Amino acid sequence: MISKSVINAALARSPDQNVTLAAFHVAFTLYFALSSSTEVCSLLTLSYLKTKRALLPLVRFMVLIVLVPWSIAQLVAFTYLGDWAFGGLFGASEAVVAEAKTATFLLSLSAPILITRSICFGLILMHRRTMFITYATFVRLASLGVSLVVLPKFLDGALIGAAALVLCMVFETIVAIVFARGLYRRMPEGTEAGAETPPRIGEQWRFSWPLMLNVSAEMGVMMTISVFLGLTANPDLALAAYSIIYGLVSLLMSPMRNLVQTAQTLVKAISDRRPIFIFTLHLIGFFGLLGFILFHTSLEKYVLVDAMGLKPELRFYCLPALKLAFLMSAAWAYSALFRGLLAGARNTTMLAVSGITRIAVAAIIASTTLIFVSANAVIIGLAGWMAGYAVEAALLAIQLRRLDRSKSGN
Repeated sequence: MISKSVINAALARSPDQNVTLAAFHVAFTLYFALSSSTEVCSLLTLSYLKTKRALLPLVRFMVLIVLVPWSIAQLVAFTYLGDWAFGGLFGASEAVVAEAKTATFLLSLSAPILITRSICFGLILMHRRTMFITYATFVRLASLGVSLVVLPKFLDGALIGAAALVLCMVFETIVAIVFARGLYRRMPEGTEAGAETPPRIGEQWRFSWPLMLNVSAEMGVMMTISVFLGLTANPDLALAAYSIIYGLVSLLMSPMRNLVQTAQTLVKAISDRRPIFIFTLHLIGFFGLLGFILFHTSLEKYVLVDAMGLKPELRFYCLPALKLAFLMSAAWAYSALFRGLLAGARNTTMLAVSGITRIAVAAIIASTTLIFVSANAVIIGLAGWMAGYAVEAALLAIQLRRLDRSKSGN
């Protein structure tokens, strides 16, 4: 999440700030909406990679779920489908469309990296060696900084951001592989008598498809909101502003995102939930307060002008929505927590329902931009984003309560 905001800050220094930011935003949103199913790979690793023998079946399944979105991305990048998607669907200008198509191709080069990184991070989480992920993140950020300095000599506009993102993921994954190899070597072979049978593709699919729909909902929500922003009077400005807001809010709230894997890893019984619920409250309080302070005081100038490099028009368009960002902490945290608890219990069907519901709620709220044409569109977009998480958290809490009652026989 840090990477997106760092890239936005670099792209904001380009000659045409709105076009460059809008192009990177729509390319990023569309590609990762297509490929967000790869997010399930780390959860698959946590659930099924118990022996060395299980790795190959998992990799085969992961390649299958990535191949289709990767193929669609190539059509977007090299055919008229991209003109329709970025110009017709998102309503972007011709300049934005041209940059976004090439940026989509560059982003698609990350497909094998996403699979490899997910497996490595899953192994590291499984062995609770999370400091290794921190080290990989430091390398990612350092390489990102170098890329953003060097790449402008060879590329322009949104292409700089796309190439920098892929390169920093490559370096992050290399470090993750170095750490994960030792953990993998210590795993049992799985060929001995009584060893757990490697997961079959049907079993993986039954576990994964609800999670795939759910994790796809994150970028699905962003894509849905962006489509409605593209219908406003100034689509390039609205899309550029939403790119900034999405990056900053995601960066601010990103610690809550990892509650999914944390809950899945640490909670093995109902008695284990109390500490994770207390930890969640601490996160909500700290990051909610941080969000309030950053955008309700003079610090907002340092964030938006000095750090992000926004010009006055874009800064003042973003600020009203960012003042509401602190409200995201509770919605995002509880949504992630309940997803992790249900994934840990291998009860994932409701995750598909909640993911679709999240997109529907965001679409309903974002569509009001067509009615309130004089309103600040990104405020409505942020409201749709938050409401989707809040409704999802409520649905998953109800499902978790039902599951507890069925286990207790009540």
